[in-house]
Amino acid sequence: MTLSEKILGLGQQWQQEVERQKVSESKLLEMEEAAKALGERVAQAALGSLLEMAGKGYQGAALDCACGGKLRFQRYASRPVRSLIGEVPDERAYYYCRECKTSRSPLDEKLGQSAREISAGVERRVARLGAELSFGAVERVLAEFDLEISDRQIETVAEEVGERAEQLSEAEAAAAQTQALAPRPPLRLVGGSEAKPAPARTWVVEMDGVMAGLQGGAWQEVKVGAIYELGARVEISRDRWELLDKQRCVSRWEVEEFRRHLWALLLRSGARLGDRIVVLGDGAEWIAQTVAELFPGATQILDFYHVSERVWAVANQRYGEQAPAAKAWAETKLEALKEGRVGEVLTALRRLEMPNAEARQIRAETVGYFERHRHLMAYDRYRAENLPIGSGAIEGSCKHLVAARCKQSGMRWTPDGLGDILALRCWVLNDRLDELCPKPKVKIEWAKAA
Repeated sequence: MTLSEKILGLGQQWQQEVERQKVSESKLLEMEEAAKALGERVAQAALGSLLEMAGKGYQGAALDCACGGKLRFQRYASRPVRSLIGEVPDERAYYYCRECKTSRSPLDEKLGQSAREISAGVERRVARLGAELSFGAVERVLAEFDLEISDRQIETVAEEVGERAEQLSEAEAAAAQTQALAPRPPLRLVGGSEAKPAPARTWVVEMDGVMAGLQGGAWQEVKVGAIYELGARVEISRDRWELLDKQRCVSRWEVEEFRRHLWALLLRSGARLGDRIVVLGDGAEWIAQTVAELFPGATQILDFYHVSERVWAVANQRYGEQAPAAKAWAETKLEALKEGRVGEVLTALRRLEMPNAEARQIRAETVGYFERHRHLMAYDRYRAENLPIGSGAIEGSCKHLVAARCKQSGMRWTPDGLGDILALRCWVLNDRLDELCPKPKVKIEWAKAA
């Protein structure tokens, strides 16, 4: 029976059934479900026909094996594969090597079908959802689309794709160690004028760490980096900004490993020799060392939000938590900082009378923090140059990339599982899922097909 005959028969069966159930008199919900049922059966028939055309992968009685032995034909093995359009049969030639116990299915290799009984299309959906939701939530979402996959299998698939992402990230980081920033390409000018280098761009680099829970009650710090071009930062209202694009990297390893990934991210973002690098951080020593190693000469900015927290802590200790006097004092000092009057604020801090030893200790720590990082607090100049003074990009990345997915109630990870899911989520957020699970290239143009 040809595919056209199969589809015609399915259409006739469907017509009889919808007439019997009087679907045309039902609500749109029922009509939609009936049409979907027909579409799935037709799609299954079409996929089955394409699989028949692909053959069964028989390549003779024996194939050469990598071990030096022979993979011998055993049988035609049949297994159902869960696809986006339902379950379809997959019958293919099965070969086995007795020497090394290896098996092969040439048809599966040709089709790009894994040993799992799910199609590549389903695998992509599982990976995409697994990067966003808990495995149990993914199971419930897929069930709504008639894909019955257990949360355990979802976890396995998502972590396997994440492992690929982590391996590719490691390869990119290793390759980047021997690469410097490339020169800016020349502008293409019309009319035969002499080409000039493209104008320099400004890149903002932010980094921070966030803790994630491991099995057994341990915690591991995850370091996150974010890079964006200054032009991607647009003001949507007074002192409110939105990023149109940013790239992220993540590492659960030591800081040296994180630096390798951060440098690779800068190269991939498009930074060129002569571009300006601006680094925002909270004053941590590992960030200062990273800047010295990777970005000597960069403009460094101390995150204004961390500075604000310290000013508010002193105000609350002096005047009382949330007291009007605390609010007035803190807001006055923060405004002075934005205007570049750091010395004035330091003097006010030193002279402020504190009520007890604990309050004096907090004040002393804040004074020390300001003194150590005073050279990073030229907020009046930064604002005049339209540079960001708050590390909102990295704070958002830590929350969205790590906390939202990996720090939900009761979540505890193995170190490898945490690394796999973070790598997968990072690639998804960086819009790189297609490199892990490619989209199909076939696109039927119905006018031409007709």
